Amino acid sequence: MKVGIVALHWPPDYGGAERYNSNLVDSLNKNGVEAWGLTPRKDGDGMDNGTQYVHRFGGHTNLEDSRGMKVFLKAVLNHIESEAIHGRPYTHIIVSNCRKIGYPFKKFISEVKKGDIKVGTLHFDLDNMLRLSFEQMFKDLKDWDLVAKKMKEHIEGCFDYNSPLVSDELGYWAIDSPLWFNPDFVVSCSEWSNRFIDYRERTPSFVLHPPLPKSPINKEKLERVDITMINPMYHKGRSYMADIINDFNNKWTYRVLLGGYGGDKEEFLSMIADSWAVRDGRVDIVQYVERMEDVWDATKLFIFPSRFEGYGMAAVEPMMHGIPVIVQDYPSIREAVGDAAIIMPYGEDSREWLETIEELFFDDEEYGEFKEKGYKRVQQLEDREDEQMKQFITFMENII
Repeated sequence: MKVGIVALHWPPDYGGAERYNSNLVDSLNKNGVEAWGLTPRKDGDGMDNGTQYVHRFGGHTNLEDSRGMKVFLKAVLNHIESEAIHGRPYTHIIVSNCRKIGYPFKKFISEVKKGDIKVGTLHFDLDNMLRLSFEQMFKDLKDWDLVAKKMKEHIEGCFDYNSPLVSDELGYWAIDSPLWFNPDFVVSCSEWSNRFIDYRERTPSFVLHPPLPKSPINKEKLERVDITMINPMYHKGRSYMADIINDFNNKWTYRVLLGGYGGDKEEFLSMIADSWAVRDGRVDIVQYVERMEDVWDATKLFIFPSRFEGYGMAAVEPMMHGIPVIVQDYPSIREAVGDAAIIMPYGEDSREWLETIEELFFDDEEYGEFKEKGYKRVQQLEDREDEQMKQFITFMENII
């Protein structure tokens, strides 16, 4: 068995999907399956370029770059054909994060399947319209199980109009399902996201949760802060972040990582510009750090008020370093943290978050309890990770 992961972005790009792809290739190789990343992303001198098992074709491109996409996908097709000619054929090709905007992927997947190769798609998160619908439904229903049931009914309506013009293909288009690309199988990063992509339940799917990050050899010394937050974007709960920083009753110190979405920096800064924390120099706004582990080693508490996530790995990572975490109650985030995080009701007022932080900082015993819960959760995930990889390899063997 030989597996190729087609991904537009790859380390040194270092978001959740990039890390997932790179770690997946590494894990497969460590478990005796030859696997390669296939990407247009160039490597970077002095940067973490991910796994050594990667073929890089051309320069950086994206879905909006139609010419670059054609050049990249043609190079990948030529590579796949060449490997087959030289007796090193791929048995599986998995395309990362296929969304309906990526028209070239549909033709690409069709061409790959002609070579008797099983093609899958990696699915990381739901369509933005679905997620906004989830949010509105939860305001009315106050129960995620009821929300899921209601969403199933909504999706059914996307397929069941009494019109000859409506097909499964258009239905999958409407919900931005990777099945619009007609893959042989789907790999999802969470049970929650996987629940809403396959109305007909005819396509094999496997939920492979993101693996835990590996500890780096070198470390960067950062000044310790009370509270760390990441990606101050609208759907990441930036209003909670701003309200916590703007609170004038406390003298906490903060670090806010902008991550790959630094374009929202000015808008977020305007939300906290009049705070005493900014005036006192207690807010450290950081564009980029090479190793997140250094961040966790220099913080007391991680706040993760995100309203939507494909999976909540960002909330798990600090637990590896004994950092308690406060999250918002969203199904895929709970799927990651279990009962090891402090879970705030979905849509709770910012005042409740502030009171929870105050109580945690005041109560050393409670702080220690969540520190230990985090360690135990990490152990559970490590055990699950090993078992899931074995099951995933068996899943792909059965696809053949």
